[in-house]
Amino acid sequence: MKGFVCLLAPVVAIGWATPSGATLTIEPVINFVAGSGPSADSFPLYNPEAINAANGEHPFLANEPGEIDTVSIGNPPDPRLLQFSVWNNTAYNITSLRLSIIGSATHPTGDEDSWLITRDPNVDAFFGDADGDGKIGLSNIFSSIVVSDGGKTITLSGGVIPVGGHFTDIAHASSTDFPVFAGVDTSFDGVLVPEPATGVLLLTGGLGLFLARRTRQCTVRQTENMALHPAQSRPRRNRGRMVAVSEGKSLRSA
Repeated sequence: MKGFVCLLAPVVAIGWATPSGATLTIEPVINFVAGSGPSADSFPLYNPEAINAANGEHPFLANEPGEIDTVSIGNPPDPRLLQFSVWNNTAYNITSLRLSIIGSATHPTGDEDSWLITRDPNVDAFFGDADGDGKIGLSNIFSSIVVSDGGKTITLSGGVIPVGGHFTDIAHASSTDFPVFAGVDTSFDGVLVPEPATGVLLLTGGLGLFLARRTRQCTVRQTENMALHPAQSRPRRNRGRMVAVSEGKSLRSA
């Protein structure tokens, strides 16, 4: 998800193209970073203001589960993502990330923020153990990292990136040639977090429904009792009035 970086100057001034036949291995590193909300050392996950200078498109518009951003990841990795984290500015607690290699990528101007994708299911790029530690993928957020058959898709799940939370967006990469890049579709799954005002309305509405139901139940029970025990249901104030009159006559007689 290298394309989240979009605000800094170009790293080099020459064009980067993927050499023909180069094998690229990519390994995402998604770790927790302290902090919450916008900061000087982070990029927003959803950034409608970012523009890919190579095609004029807005590449970072995914802010709901299943929506896709297509980015360039490769060797050399984006050095700025070693210094900057990504913060979750969507309305969702992110419960999984999915990355799929869909072709090759080039950077015609050498700018990290300018890339073109050529879709090719046979591109010589895979998710694998790029750093040689015997594992594929690194994360202290997600407990499950699964690579598809063929190595074209990797899914990280079993954890949560909360709304406002920060995380690394680093990709270790190794290749038989240099430079080399792949086009990658990125998406997330998550659970919607209601706005505070919405939560209050839902709580208030639920309480109102509960009280209305209790009131109806009490009315039904009172009606049933009156039908089963009409004598006990007679108003007591009338009985008290009759007693008072009787006592009054007795006093006058005395």
